[in-house]
Amino acid sequence: MNHPFRIILADDHPVVLMGAEVALCPPSGSAFSIVAQAHNADELISHLQRTPCELLISDYSMPYGRFPDGLALMGYLKRHFPHLPLIVMTMLRNPSLLQALLNTGVNGLFDKRSPLSELKRAAHTVIKGRRYLCPAFAETLEAQSLPGAGMEMPSVSLSDRELEVVRLFVQGLSGRQIAAQLNRSEKTISRQKRTAMDKLGLGHDGGLVEFARVSGLG
Repeated sequence: MNHPFRIILADDHPVVLMGAEVALCPPSGSAFSIVAQAHNADELISHLQRTPCELLISDYSMPYGRFPDGLALMGYLKRHFPHLPLIVMTMLRNPSLLQALLNTGVNGLFDKRSPLSELKRAAHTVIKGRRYLCPAFAETLEAQSLPGAGMEMPSVSLSDRELEVVRLFVQGLSGRQIAAQLNRSEKTISRQKRTAMDKLGLGHDGGLVEFARVSGLG
């Protein structure tokens, strides 16, 4: 490929977009070129439909816009743009959620707590066809799979859909708002929330907030 690798960046925080662009495309020259930037899922999908690129780097949570964010968005991207490598940037460290992202076919997981200079390494790894896991996430997933894991971090196996409902609930959304955002019935949302609480052994909503706090889901 003669031209630089074309990248689309998506994040709802302008400072993150700026930092990522500087890390990937320093003034001294780079193998990468940022061809579009998006601040929410709606903008991102619009760019992807119009702008050719070889790599997508997207925030996990971009709550503004009509299109759902989170797992729903990542699943949509991997279904509609299956050949486009995707790196997800997030601060969430819930092992069930990280595994769910990998299960959707995400090619890289980047911890926003990491130095942005690491993003270049992530990009190089993924465009070579390998999977990238930042050290913190690799450690989280490895600890989850070890015997006796889960003493410090809840290891309950919630489904992808249950995790999404819990994440949105602890952000303060009502059942009706969650149903609208995820395009499910309010009854389905209520059932998935109840199932998640049953799996977690929780009797009241406050326990969900605490679970989210301890597990890094909130």
